[in-house]
Amino acid sequence: MDESIFSTYRQGENRVTASILAVLRSLVLPRIEFVLGALLGEEFTLVSFQNQASKGGSGVPDAEIMAKARILLETKTERNALKKDQLERHLERLETEPDGRVLVLTPDHSEPGVIKEINDDRLVWSSFADLNEAINDLLGREKEVVSEREEFLLRELQKMLDADKLLRPAKEIVVVAARIAWPIYLEYHAYICEANRSFQQVKYLAFYSERQIQATVPAILRVEPEVLFQRGLHDRPLDELIQRVLDEGKQSFTAKSQMVFFLSAPDDVQHTIKLDQPVKNDLQGAFVQGQRYVSLAALRKAKRTSELVEKAE
Repeated sequence: MDESIFSTYRQGENRVTASILAVLRSLVLPRIEFVLGALLGEEFTLVSFQNQASKGGSGVPDAEIMAKARILLETKTERNALKKDQLERHLERLETEPDGRVLVLTPDHSEPGVIKEINDDRLVWSSFADLNEAINDLLGREKEVVSEREEFLLRELQKMLDADKLLRPAKEIVVVAARIAWPIYLEYHAYICEANRSFQQVKYLAFYSERQIQATVPAILRVEPEVLFQRGLHDRPLDELIQRVLDEGKQSFTAKSQMVFFLSAPDDVQHTIKLDQPVKNDLQGAFVQGQRYVSLAALRKAKRTSELVEKAE
């Protein structure tokens, strides 16, 4: 894209937030409501107008104009940057406003776990990619007559988001060294490693085994960061997994607590990705010794690991 009119020299969340507000402020009301509604995932009205309003009292005024909601906006320009205590403080500001919302904008590719953890209907997460798509939808509506000025500002906002790398595909796959882990996945549909190991937020887990990234890439369904491998201590799915592992003699997992990823099965067509072929390692050494991150788009295209090196983290 061409350079945006919004400065990219003064970095930070405040500049991104200020730019979004400046563009929204320049739109007519229905288009503001369209963009906000797309981000909030609901029919949304900032201001309503009604003739001969009869509700709420005995008198019937000629008309009523009512502002309906307060929105608090929190933006993060880094992935995995949301803090629970900060969001809870924002929600406290809305205690007397049941129609209020805390709208969180981040570059994460899926809803951050802290949003689910807080579990408050007033807290809504959306991505910058969603904002970008909402702008495209607005400008692509046949019956929407958008002024040249509005279109210019909206396109410039898209350029800024792209220039700040807020729209780039996330590296949503972690590739793990899997000489032992690959056969364990095939048997148990799980990945087991040392407890509390640090991972970025990802959707899929790929296995590097036999000098190739295996073509079966399961989705991560659930993660338990610290699990003591003893029977009868956990919920049913986890306890059943532990019993199977122990019954089949995998005693190495009993020495200490482990981290457990529940993964989609190889034949789960809804969740598990099937590459056209395994990605062969053509590098001098191993492609990964611990873990490495790649994008799904890059992994689908690659035939050799050298094609992933510059795109991996």
